[in-house]
Amino acid sequence: MDEVERYIKALGDKDRGVRQAAAMALGKIGKPAVEPLIRVLGDKDRQVRWSAALALGETEDRRAVKPLKGALRDEDERVRETAASSLGKIKRKRKKTELLTRK
Repeated sequence: MDEVERYIKALGDKDRGVRQAAAMALGKIGKPAVEPLIRVLGDKDRQVRWSAALALGETEDRRAVKPLKGALRDEDERVRETAASSLGKIKRKRKKTELLTRK
């Protein structure tokens, strides 16, 4: 089992702290972690959802846009704020890419 698989498996751990740490580590890994992080946005624990929203922003992957928009309606204010911040980060990345690829 490689590192990414271990972190993905840890997202299902019963300990909230383990799930939260796994989400943060996956955010640094990037694209291979996007789908598992999207699933964790629905975790029962608000701190884990917050970590997932933050980590998705770190990936800067456009696949996270729709789920992060959904997280803007989360019951927890911190999750909502982090989802908004992550959406901004992804949007800035997209704009920068567009500017650099224009001819």
